[in-house]
Amino acid sequence: MSVLDTRGRISPARAALWRSLGRWLFAHTPHTAHRLRRAILRRFGADLRGNVKIRRSVKIDRPWNLSAGHLTIFGDHAALRLREPIEIGERCVISQYAVLATEVLDPALSEPAGRLVDRVGPIRIEDDCWVAADALVLPGVTIRAGAVIGARALVATDVPGWTVAVGEPARGLKARAFVNAPGGGAERAAAGEHG
Repeated sequence: MSVLDTRGRISPARAALWRSLGRWLFAHTPHTAHRLRRAILRRFGADLRGNVKIRRSVKIDRPWNLSAGHLTIFGDHAALRLREPIEIGERCVISQYAVLATEVLDPALSEPAGRLVDRVGPIRIEDDCWVAADALVLPGVTIRAGAVIGARALVATDVPGWTVAVGEPARGLKARAFVNAPGGGAERAAAGEHG
């Protein structure tokens, strides 16, 4: 049974049920009950593929806009603000206290009358990424495969693949090496080659 109506929106009753009961049930599951938490989130429309692990302290406001791949892990007290979809690939880590926000009030977009305007957009995180502790990912950002976002970074623009990005705003610090690549260092070291 889909939680979305024919126009792809969540029904108001189902949204109210999540806010009143679903969120509470999720937060009060046993510490290691990842399967139960996945079932609760799926019941409210989350697309969780495979063995996704989500800690019970993760704050999720609209699970029907969440999609996460196999072996993705969400650390304690991470916050997912899902006005728009958040799509996360396989083998990703969203560390403790990280915030993925698909809507924020943006002073740069304020109207002449002084009213603040929301900056809204989906977030896409490709396979094999790590968003480190206390990082903030803003709306409309794509983090390409293999990227690492450093602790407390502010990600306002897209991050290229296999890059370590740090700072406020986050900028590429260096390329990230794939150490187990065919013909890479791990195979040469095992064969006794020195380079």
